[in-house]
Amino acid sequence: MPDIEIVGLADPSETAVAALRSKVDGLSTTQTYSQWQQLLESASPNAILVATPHTLHHEHVMGALNANAHVLCEKPLAHSPELASEIAEHAAKQAKHVVVSFQRRFSPGYRYMRTQLAGGKLGDVTHIQATQAQEWLLNTEGTWRQSMALGGGGQLSDSGSHLMDMLLWTTGLRVTEVDARTREYGKEVEVDGAATLLFDNGSIGTLSIMGSGHTFWERLSVTAEHGSVRADWASGGVEVITQESDARKGETPTISEVTNLPGGTNPDAHFLAVVNGKTVNESPPDESVHLLQVIEAIRRSAASGTREQISNT
Repeated sequence: MPDIEIVGLADPSETAVAALRSKVDGLSTTQTYSQWQQLLESASPNAILVATPHTLHHEHVMGALNANAHVLCEKPLAHSPELASEIAEHAAKQAKHVVVSFQRRFSPGYRYMRTQLAGGKLGDVTHIQATQAQEWLLNTEGTWRQSMALGGGGQLSDSGSHLMDMLLWTTGLRVTEVDARTREYGKEVEVDGAATLLFDNGSIGTLSIMGSGHTFWERLSVTAEHGSVRADWASGGVEVITQESDARKGETPTISEVTNLPGGTNPDAHFLAVVNGKTVNESPPDESVHLLQVIEAIRRSAASGTREQISNT
């Protein structure tokens, strides 16, 4: 990105810094720091990318805000809803932007779903099915992602948070009740998770996150009063079913392939546009609070074996 000048890299691992230098042109002479505080003090950046283990996000984002820097933070924003709320409040107090790097928010397919669903074109949502599979158990073996101290949890808050964010973002709904189970496969964090969800409009849905999968795939399917819409993330496809006549009378709904998808971008380009005042923040920190409430409720429900309520006050 020609408008960005990288003024410093911070990582306690020299091996990690060397790997980054080898992959990205133009970093051979960039100043490096073993501690992130040193970078903030010496380089005085006006923007920071936080791409660290999940439980460190809160400390790093708050530190960057205190140094008067805007922040692009990898997901999840924090490992608890309380910490995410603190970040959102502090960003507002500091008058700085925090963009959470949920790249699916900028995908043409999911943006189309949001227009159809949150915009009310298909009527009230009645049922949701969300499923994701990934070879997470094998691919993250021996890394911080399977550590509770650094990951703060397993697949639910790792790749699974992307799908849950889309479930909430495209529909505009909030979860009020969760009944869930998880499986750890002998790890200290969850690998698989399954949940039945109740939403604030009375609709119901299912969420299935498989970290024990064999390949990556992801599908979000939403049924509403006047039709359905489905997105397959791995293929980038969107299938729309519009019910132009009354199916209860035996009339067949029309199935159409969407060809007029809206434009898309990526979190990096969006962050730059937000910082430069060219667009509004479409992935703000306050919207991560309820997402983390849902993840927390799923884990509580799995531990207790009972339904868990979520307060949306």
